[in-house]
Amino acid sequence: MLQITQVEPQKSSRGRLASGRRYNVFLDGKFAFGADEDLVVNFRLVQGKEINPETLQKILFEAEVGKLMDRMYRLFGIRARSEKEIRDYLKRLSFKRKVKGQEELSEIVIEATVERLKQKQLLEDLEFAKDWVRARSAKKGKIAIQAELIKKGISKDIIEEALNENALGDQKQTALQLLEKKFKSSQTLDRFELKKKAYEFLLRRGFEYSVVSDVVESFLKKE
Repeated sequence: MLQITQVEPQKSSRGRLASGRRYNVFLDGKFAFGADEDLVVNFRLVQGKEINPETLQKILFEAEVGKLMDRMYRLFGIRARSEKEIRDYLKRLSFKRKVKGQEELSEIVIEATVERLKQKQLLEDLEFAKDWVRARSAKKGKIAIQAELIKKGISKDIIEEALNENALGDQKQTALQLLEKKFKSSQTLDRFELKKKAYEFLLRRGFEYSVVSDVVESFLKKE
């Protein structure tokens, strides 16, 4: 049996208390592992408590997941992520550890981290896809947005559901606005060249051909 001899708040590199309420736990006078507040509470990690080897293994597993969750909070603080993005990130992190001669992340730890994110409603591909469609619909066409979501590992069914939420808005209006902005000064182009470049521009942006055709004709009439 090992005994907890000290539980102290972690400090940052500047000597201040670290954010996120993390603690250093010492067993028999030696530093054993870092723990977040949930881990300390759930396992009642208090000074004087004795821990058997089996419980220690469970604690160390949860401590590893907790440490990864701190990374996840920072990632999600920048922007939302798809499940594939998170899995890819954890696999890259595991490989970096291997290169440095450190222990790799086990599949069990990776799965536990993904599940923890889902439990906290941080990882939800449908909501991610809806937000992505809303954010990109002012700059890209439907085809381009679909391709981006596929690249991020979103399933076909989820993509279709996200696109059916009317989040795309009026694609023709969006395409026309982009076209007008792109070709503000088109006096140097003849009608044929302008039409060709307008088609190419909107198709590169991922708009459907039927949308492009209608929008370019409307644009040329204005011109």
